[in-house]
Amino acid sequence: MEPIFVLMIISGIAGLARCFAQARQDARRAAEARWRIARPIWQRAAALVGGEFRSGPGQQGDPRMQISVVFENVALLVDHDIDHGDASVVRYHTRITGSARNPSGLRLRVHEQRLRRANDGTFRARQVDVGDPALDGAFVVKASIPTLARWWLTPPLREALRAAADYQLTLESHRLTAIRAGLEDDAEKLVSAIRAAALVAGRGRALTKELRALSQELGGRLLSGAASSEGEMTIEIEHRSRLLTVEFGREGKKGVFGTRVRAARAASPSERFTLRRRPRRGSARGARGPSGDDALPRAYEVLAEAPDRAMQRLGDELRREIAALRPAAVVGDEAAVTLVFGQLETGRDRIERAIAIVSALAAPSPHGPYR
Repeated sequence: MEPIFVLMIISGIAGLARCFAQARQDARRAAEARWRIARPIWQRAAALVGGEFRSGPGQQGDPRMQISVVFENVALLVDHDIDHGDASVVRYHTRITGSARNPSGLRLRVHEQRLRRANDGTFRARQVDVGDPALDGAFVVKASIPTLARWWLTPPLREALRAAADYQLTLESHRLTAIRAGLEDDAEKLVSAIRAAALVAGRGRALTKELRALSQELGGRLLSGAASSEGEMTIEIEHRSRLLTVEFGREGKKGVFGTRVRAARAASPSERFTLRRRPRRGSARGARGPSGDDALPRAYEVLAEAPDRAMQRLGDELRREIAALRPAAVVGDEAAVTLVFGQLETGRDRIERAIAIVSALAAPSPHGPYR
């Protein structure tokens, strides 16, 4: 190869290196300029939430900012990440992280429809309609337990999510992450995101608190260590000298998350029965649901080893109570009677009515062979 060609190649490589270095330097300067603009904004946001602001060089010499705050009794860390993958552009990501109380094991992700980058396929969960047109129309909600997600996303929390629309919030195990593209340059928006993250992370604590209060109201006890990795929590109650449990969680590994009220009994196989709620069919506007003594057979499918004996056991008063309460199912086998709510149910009145039903169905009776 001629020396002139070698010199041209070397000169070209050197030119590219200079261009690369210049582009990287320009990108770093632009990033530092954005940081200088955002720094007083982050300081103001820290003051608004009562947090501690820190600033200084990172491990690679990049300017870094951080806010440590305890908001709504949840400890959060607000910082930013810098992506140097593209030499010509330095990309910021604003990030909020914290530990979440999540006894149910819920996996939840919420982001605005326009944030297409959130559909990365790595978060596997079902898309859920919350039942709020304003949220369902503008946001994507994915959750491992749809019923619990609807309970989790209270009206104040939904409003907080709408105010933090630039952020994608993810709850996995006991970790909460809120992230947005770019370096946040609006103090109020950053405060809104901090509030939304704290409300999502703290909702599990509200669940435990609610169940503990319910346990006390029912005169029972929330079992120590009752929160399992599958989200199972149990209240143990003594009712009319009979031990009952109120269980919150899945029926099996893939069952629907809901509430089950169970009373133990010892019965013959001939005493098995299942009441399963019939699917609702479309009806004319203003049509009234079933009522009176005809309500149970119209609203429920009754399956039994001995149908006559089961219906004898289900006296008129119990039939009316079950039809009025409308559980998803009532199941009796040799070991127990279980009333199943198809959703998370924490209302004292409805649970007390369920306790009365299963207690009556599990009680000894001269009509049945079990004792």
